[in-house]
Amino acid sequence: MTDIRRATAADAFAIAEITKAAFKLYKNDLHSSYPIAALEESVDDVRRDIESHAVYVALADGSVAGSIRVKKLTDSLAYIYRFGVSPHINNTGIGSKLLDAVISDCKNDGIKAIALHTNSRYYKLARYYYGKRFFVHSTSTDKGYIRALFVKELSDESCDVSPAFGL
Repeated sequence: MTDIRRATAADAFAIAEITKAAFKLYKNDLHSSYPIAALEESVDDVRRDIESHAVYVALADGSVAGSIRVKKLTDSLAYIYRFGVSPHINNTGIGSKLLDAVISDCKNDGIKAIALHTNSRYYKLARYYYGKRFFVHSTSTDKGYIRALFVKELSDESCDVSPAFGL
């Protein structure tokens, strides 16, 4: 059984380890030489995110198995980052449960849209986000590769997503 809850400072080490493992797999799958900030993150960085933003963990058999972070950019826009699941249990639905929890909480908070970035060449992730009703809003090469800004609209009202451009 998988439980989703908000992270606490006690989860920081496990979140850091899973984030590094997930993003190392991401980097290897892309055969990328581009620097990935998630691989340089410290446990203290994770703690700061837990204190400043919404960080959720998925628990499988009582242990942290995945995490997702979301920050509110404006009253109507949230941004997902550092979303990862332990590579040992990928494709088991844990990531979808984490994402669904964020979407639900954002809707309840009156958020109109959620944005996130991923490498546009990572077909597996692009397909996943399309399946979750995200769409590619735009692309950029500001990090040295083609990054896609994916957006999920949570309301019929328009939402300015430009605060997510430079993240």
